[in-house]
Amino acid sequence: MREYKKIELEILNIQIGCVLRYARLFSKLSQQDLGSSLGYTSVMIGRVERFENISGWDKIYYIAEKLEVNFHELFILKTKDELLKIIEESLKLEVKLNQEKRDYYEFLKKTVVKNYDLLSKFKKDS
Repeated sequence: MREYKKIELEILNIQIGCVLRYARLFSKLSQQDLGSSLGYTSVMIGRVERFENISGWDKIYYIAEKLEVNFHELFILKTKDELLKIIEESLKLEVKLNQEKRDYYEFLKKTVVKNYDLLSKFKKDS
């Protein structure tokens, strides 16, 4: 697998978490509420949103279905600007925004920018 494919997969993993988090926040659901409605824990929901590990596709499917997010669109790589906009909109929707969450969103934005820059570099070099 070419190096830029690895970066694309990492960005895609971040994107899935961001889109699902945004949909949850837009629906005014806590991680606990969403998890309970699906028989999952809030910890599992958080791990998917924070792209800490790759969950089973069935879990991602059920979360997307519950939040009325098109499952298939989760796997179409968005542009850097589109993904950064989702992150910004999610930040605006946060109800309990503390410094730890602010730091997380800043980390997330920097990670997205860094990965898209790497992707651009790999595409130019190949």
